[in-house]
Amino acid sequence: MAAITVNLTSKITQDNETETFTKVASGQLEENNGVIRISYKEEGTIPVKMLLKKDELIIKRGVDNNNYSLMKFVPGEKVNCRYVVEGRQMDMTSVTNLLEYKEQASSHQLRLEYDLFNGLYLIGNYAVTLIFT
Repeated sequence: MAAITVNLTSKITQDNETETFTKVASGQLEENNGVIRISYKEEGTIPVKMLLKKDELIIKRGVDNNNYSLMKFVPGEKVNCRYVVEGRQMDMTSVTNLLEYKEQASSHQLRLEYDLFNGLYLIGNYAVTLIFT
């Protein structure tokens, strides 16, 4: 595994209001047989693990089995996701509009755009850019 710095920019649009967040974290990146694994701690305490395959991204974020999210993204497909908060489960659906990964000489960039639904209700539109250096 290689040590990396993760620069995350997240743009969230809900009910015609948009907010943008930026975060920086230290992490690890491992690449093996076309599969990329990324791990870091959000805000220094919340573990985030990402598994990136060709045309598929899985993100698990959380501290334990009672508080986590498990999200899967496949371009052009509706995919089931799960949020668990204090042991209570909420099932969601993601629709991935963009999943793009680029490697450059000194950095890697992952771009993800998706819509998140609870049943038929649109929770929001999300655009996430991660730059690993």
